This record gives sequence, C-alpha cells and structure tokens, in this order.
Amino acid sequence: MSELVCPACGWTGFELCESVDVREQHKLYAPDDLQAQENLNSAAAETSLTYQMQRCRNCRLEFGQPLSAPTATWYHYAYRTLTLYPQARWEFQEVIRRIQPKESIFEFGCGSGSFLICCREQGVTASGIDFSQDAVDHCWKLGLSAQQVDLNENAASAEHFPHMVAFHVLEHLDRPSILFESAAARATSDAHFWISVPSDRRPTRYYKTRDFLDQPPHHMSRWTPEAFEEIGKRFGWRLAETLYEPISLRSAVWSISVYSTGYRRWKEAGRFQNPGLEKFYRAASMPTALLRRVTVDHKISGFSMLAHFVR
Repeated sequence: MSELVCPACGWTGFELCESVDVREQHKLYAPDDLQAQENLNSAAAETSLTYQMQRCRNCRLEFGQPLSAPTATWYHYAYRTLTLYPQARWEFQEVIRRIQPKESIFEFGCGSGSFLICCREQGVTASGIDFSQDAVDHCWKLGLSAQQVDLNENAASAEHFPHMVAFHVLEHLDRPSILFESAAARATSDAHFWISVPSDRRPTRYYKTRDFLDQPPHHMSRWTPEAFEEIGKRFGWRLAETLYEPISLRSAVWSISVYSTGYRRWKEAGRFQNPGLEKFYRAASMPTALLRRVTVDHKISGFSMLAHFVR
C-alpha cells in the first residue's frame, strides 16, 4: 500500500477529520425520494460508498480517502436532485472588474455559461471548457465559445491567455494538480489565474459542523490559503492574494446564534419544537452575537473564497 501524501504540499502527516457514509448522506440529498437515493447510491458505488476525511498537518488541506471523484452519472443524478449555485456569483464580478475590456479570459469548468455571459455583457472576450457535453451544448445555443474537454486527458493548448478562472472546480477534482498543470499550459508569461472554492471561513467550516454538500463525493477537498500557496509553488504559480466573499451582518449574527453551544444543546434536547421559543432564544442571544461578530468572530465570511495566482 502506497504512503498517503497530501495532494497540495506533498506532506505525509495527517489527522482524521470525519468519516463519511455516502448512503446516509444521500438520504439528506433526497429525503422523500427513495428512487433518487437508490440512483445516487448505485452511481456512487462505482467509486466508493465510504470516505475518510484527512487533514494535512502542514497546509491544513482536508481531502477524502480514497481520493476518487464520482462518475459523471453520479453528478447527473445529484444535480437533478439539488439546486446548488446561483447564476450570478460574487466572484464573477471580483474577477471581471480587474480585467480590461480588450483582454481575453479562459474558464475551466464553464458549465452552462453563467460567467461567460457576464464577460460578454462587460465586453470581455471569454471562452471555456467543461467535461459535460450537455453543458457545452447549452453554451453553444447561447452563442458562447465553449468546448468539451476532460482535464485528465488534455492539458496541452495551442492558445495562451493572460487571464484564467476556475469557479468551484478544484474541490471536485481527485487530482487537484491537473488544474494547475492545465492552467500553466495555457498561460502567457505574465498570466493571472483565479480559483474560487468554498471559504474556509464560512459558518459551517468556521464552526466545524458537518455539511453533507462539503463532503465526498460532492467535494473531494477543502482548501485553505496555506494549501493554495503550497500547490501553486509546485506548478510555477505565486499566490498573490486570497479574497473572501462578504457576509451580511444579519447572516453573520444568525450564524453566530444558531452555531452557539447553547443553541445546539437546546436543539438536541428538542426544546425548539415550538418555533416561537426558537425565535425568542435567537432574539435574546442577539446582543451577544453582535458583540462576537465585531470581536472573536470577525473573520466569518460568505460562501466563497477567491485565490489569485500570478506567474
């Protein structure tokens, strides 16, 4: 059996974060649809029905073992069951506003073209690739420039770009290095590369609570700025900055209240069966939550974080 190695920094020291039973997880995907659960279980069985999440002691990357992403069939069933991402994302505008209209940009994992459309509206020349032919077909219908490409099969490119992006792609890959290799193959000498992933400061991660959508097989890894810096160095990319999606005061205070030790104890004890009591508890805890927001919990962020790499 080969030695376990961190896919970001190459370190060999780890600690176990959690164990994931995929069949139990699928009950949360479709709690009232047994057929959907069975379809998901059958598709997941082609890779693994159990995972162990390991945390690297060096860069703090968390990743699943086995590090085996699910098949396209699993994603087909999962995304028919769940509605996950909005059409407009915070990170889209964070990138576009840093690009001159005459410049070009390339997207890994363009999906149905939401970012490409934003670029077109801002006068930015954009193209992309995706592993899903259905997604690429949708882009074509919208008049967008997209190709069906599997990163694991084709890293080379004849065209080079000054800007590249990958929005919520990295956490799905069982070989994260392929994204950085593919970007290097398409980069100009002074290229910028932007990668967004779920934030390591969003409430579920900040308070270390289980989130079935942030576990394998949906997400194979959970990233930190330290892990970004380490994997970037290995492939000629320097981490220039890490940006965090803002969170509204209302959402932050709500999160601080419901993730507090007292709230969770009351919930586990079944005291919130009366919705009025639950609302009263949160209202009573608001002054404390507000104080925590501006002091010990000031780092809480919104959903995404955006890493900006340069050559």
